[in-house]
Amino acid sequence: MTKLLPLSILLLSLVSCGGGGGGSSSAEQATSDNPAITPTPTTPDEFPQGFDDKVITKSSVTHVPMNLISQELTMTFDPVAQTVKGHSVINFNTKQEGRPYFELQGTVSNVKIDGTSSDVTNITDPDGQNQTYKSVNESVASGDTHTVEFDYTLPSGRVTFTGGGVRFLTDMTDLNGKFFEYWGPTGFEEDQFAMTLNLKVANGTSSHKLRTNGEITSSEQSAWKIVFPDYYSKSSFYVHLTNQSLPSKTLVIRGIEKDIPVEVYGVTQSLVDTAAAQLPGLFKELEGDYGPYPHTKFLAYMNDRSGGMEYVAATITSVASIDHELLHSWFARSMIPADGRSGWIDEATASWRDYGYSRASSTLNRSATNLANYSPFRKSTPSNVYVDGRALYAELDRQFANIGGLKPMLKALHASYKHSVINNEMFWMFLESQTGMDLTAFQERYVTGNSAEVSLKSATISEMGASKHPTPLTQEEILRLR
Repeated sequence: MTKLLPLSILLLSLVSCGGGGGGSSSAEQATSDNPAITPTPTTPDEFPQGFDDKVITKSSVTHVPMNLISQELTMTFDPVAQTVKGHSVINFNTKQEGRPYFELQGTVSNVKIDGTSSDVTNITDPDGQNQTYKSVNESVASGDTHTVEFDYTLPSGRVTFTGGGVRFLTDMTDLNGKFFEYWGPTGFEEDQFAMTLNLKVANGTSSHKLRTNGEITSSEQSAWKIVFPDYYSKSSFYVHLTNQSLPSKTLVIRGIEKDIPVEVYGVTQSLVDTAAAQLPGLFKELEGDYGPYPHTKFLAYMNDRSGGMEYVAATITSVASIDHELLHSWFARSMIPADGRSGWIDEATASWRDYGYSRASSTLNRSATNLANYSPFRKSTPSNVYVDGRALYAELDRQFANIGGLKPMLKALHASYKHSVINNEMFWMFLESQTGMDLTAFQERYVTGNSAEVSLKSATISEMGASKHPTPLTQEEILRLR
């Protein structure tokens, strides 16, 4: 379940907001060489923050988002029939009374909720984000734990059937807001839950290789069981089941706290070898800057162009972008953005590093920009974050120069939100609580600038500059990588 920042730090931030640039006791004691920044551990909360924003009312019927606690999901691939069928059992609760809804890009049937037959209705978000959800046609009481069970089928094209087998790859992208709901049921990105995934190939005639960022607890010729921990969300799951033969290399990297098993595989052996040679140095750098690697292993799928995506402890990437994607193991897939309004935080961090952690020569002199002033139903990260986000970070680095700059703040931020969800408001409250500075002007100018021109503008990929963030994979590239 989602972990949120404890009330103590929120109250502290409210006390410090009126500081007008004055230092708190911790900031006063800090020096440039040794900033007095104390990470605040997170604690579990019952419901993800922001669920109140996602209640949908249609024709006087209240639809409430499911807070997924756990899911047992079985996916069966049939190369002969060329079908993908799923069976899901979800334990959940809701913050309010109403009809519970979830997201799945497939056709649902045979619904039971708490053992009683039911059905689902398709509903859309009220803000014109073109998001469609499945709402169970039965109201449930808030707070109680409920169970919903159903079958579903996926449309053609979600996997590839070839050579008597299946090729299944969770090719996600934050730029387009495409996450695990394309293959299985999920909640919102802020909703963390444990999942057991059973994969089965029926009527197959070829052998398969499974790679995943979960733990494979059972493996047979045509059936696998994968267990994912409870801090994963819809943007976390990496699953690659294929009958392709791909070159690979394994190594163990000695980290600050533990040895880190690494597998690199890809479309050519040269790409694999080049990436594997870079990783030890990158782990050393990033652990030195942001603390111990927050996961148990790392998996990298290398391709020969820039497209790809970060996952928890895994990535699809190129040699040129692997450092950018590895940083996301701390910021994005350990400290997880709550939604499309919060994705700017981790991308700004990665882009700022891409440009050598530059420090601005002045502050609050640029035009207003919008990174977070969007609908709570938005899933995609605005692409102007790579230019505008890193420029904001460069200014904050200047603003915090007397207390060691922005980098130590980011290290403490990750320590506080490790394996937890963060949103835009939490980010600013954390910085203000640690520095004792009033940062309202930075947030209003560069993050929630709300003129009509700013709120509607989203930079094109070509405007992203030299950021190492990969552009989304094309459908042709996805078919090749599967």
